[in-house]
Amino acid sequence: MDSFPFTKKKLLSLPAARQHKWIANWLREIYIALIAEEINDASLKLVIKNLEQLRTWIGFSGADVGRLENRKMWLEFISEAFHEHQKATGLGLAEHDLLPNVLKGDAFTGQPWIPRIPYRVALDNLRSAFNVGSIMRLLDATGFESVMMTLKTPGLENRQVEKTAMGAAGWIPQIKTDRMPADLTDLKDRGYRIIGVETVEDSASYLNYPWPQQGVVVMGNEEYGISESVLHTCDDFVHIPMAGHKNSINVANAFAVIAFHICALKSGSLAQF
Repeated sequence: MDSFPFTKKKLLSLPAARQHKWIANWLREIYIALIAEEINDASLKLVIKNLEQLRTWIGFSGADVGRLENRKMWLEFISEAFHEHQKATGLGLAEHDLLPNVLKGDAFTGQPWIPRIPYRVALDNLRSAFNVGSIMRLLDATGFESVMMTLKTPGLENRQVEKTAMGAAGWIPQIKTDRMPADLTDLKDRGYRIIGVETVEDSASYLNYPWPQQGVVVMGNEEYGISESVLHTCDDFVHIPMAGHKNSINVANAFAVIAFHICALKSGSLAQF
């Protein structure tokens, strides 16, 4: 693993993009081994020697090695080298090519996940798996009860959702429905207030809105917002005041603003988490 698997002749026989792709894949394996603590300092030094030789062969400089004194510095260097060569392929970063994150401080206690506040989110025809995955991760962070989504919205079955959620998609309760207005009405009958995040007439600033004891926050499609049928189901509407020319922000970012605000109000303080 610490030695690159190609000779100079074999590497240079490939198109330039594939040369960088092979080097990036090799660096990715090194990075994963480093996270798993399956590679020692001597092997890492051999990796650097190999990388410098490879870059000489293909006429590519990249970042300087510098002083690598600890595991974190090694991770940062290997990560930067990986992304440099991945970018040099001209192919962009595919989802499966992203490096695994170095997780720190996650509270995996072995106990079932439990919600913290009586709020849910409804995703009305969201299309982006990355936005859905980000929202899943936010649900875990803020303690919302569950997520409801239309059939057009990618969920647990989507690899990009799973990856972006960083594991949270595995325990956040998910409800898929082809009758969201009716399901929201059912929740309304159970005491949930349905609150759309939308810049419609008479919507209130989320800062001034009297957030109820329990509710469902509805987030709409990235292009056209909340669908007409779901709009009629909402009891109230809130918006995030904007200081610039644009009147909206990314849907996952918008949910983060709203969710942490609700979380702070309903839990009294985030410090308890």
